[in-house]
This record gives sequence, structure tokens and C-alpha cells, in this order.
Amino acid sequence: MPEALYRLTYDVTIDDAVDVSWRLANRTHVFRKQLQTRVICAGIGGGLVFFAGWMYVVGTSLLNVVLAVVAGTLFGIVFASTFWRFLEREIRKQQRKAVAEQFGGRPTIQSEIELRPDAVWVRQAGMEMVFPWALCTGVQNNPNDIEMNFAPGLCVIRNRHFASPDERQAFLDAARRLSANPTNPT
Repeated sequence: MPEALYRLTYDVTIDDAVDVSWRLANRTHVFRKQLQTRVICAGIGGGLVFFAGWMYVVGTSLLNVVLAVVAGTLFGIVFASTFWRFLEREIRKQQRKAVAEQFGGRPTIQSEIELRPDAVWVRQAGMEMVFPWALCTGVQNNPNDIEMNFAPGLCVIRNRHFASPDERQAFLDAARRLSANPTNPT
């Protein structure tokens, strides 16, 4: 087993796991396309219902049809925007239920991460994962966390898991140095 250049042990909450799941899903074209399709269909449906209601109430003169098309289109756009936020909230709620079930009633699970010369090693709930540096597509310094992206995969370490800002910076520097190392095995 390669020697760890940096090791961190911390607790992951259900909300942390849901956030990582959401980020990972949003990286896929399929997931984004499904959301977009549902929102577009909801907007069109809402606009058509508004149009039909308008026509039923005010009649079918040319002016009323034009006004109904404009009003229905605007209503569809507003409805789609509102539906988008509702849909994202509902998906997150369902993801949270699934993750909570996987946590087995515990509020947190212990996690370990090691930055090794050849890979990032992670252990959560007894499962081990290895993300080779050769597959790293970037290390992001976000305001609330450090995100290491892999093809495929994702590691997110929250700021609160570090004992100090200096420790966080040391971890970030090490991750960036290792991810950029051209001698990493492919």
C-alpha cells in the first residue's frame, strides 16, 4: 500500500452525501437533459392550459387569440421557472430519503481520505475507493469545500473537516501538486 502524503478522518452527514450526489448527477448530460425536458413540458402544458382557459372565458376573436398566445407564453415561462425550482427541491428531497436509508438511521458516517502519490484513497462505511491521479480532471477550491473531480467520480472535503485554514491550504496544495504530476501512472 502506498504511503499516505496526507490523511484526514472526518464525519460525513446525510446532507453532505446528498450534495455530492447532486453534484455528481449534475455533471451528466442525461440528468440535465431529463430536468430540462420535464421543465419544458411543464411550461408548455401550463401555457396551453392558460391559453385554453383564456379562450374559454373571453372568446375567440382575433385580438383575444393574439392576447391569449402572448399571455399563455408568458405564463408558461413563469410556470416553467417555478416548476424548475420545485422539481430540484423534490429530487433533492428524494435523494435525501435514499441516502438516509443507506446511512441506516445514523446521522453521520465516518470517512477517511488519503492523498497518496498514485491516487486518492477514500473509505466510507467500510467501503474503499481509489481514484487514480491519472483520471483527475481538476481540483476546485470552492468557498465551502475542496472538490476533486475524476473521470468518473468526485471527492468533496468540507472546510469544517480541517483543523485550521493552514491545514486546509496544505491539503489543497498537495492535491493540486499530485493531480498535476505528469509522472502519475495512467
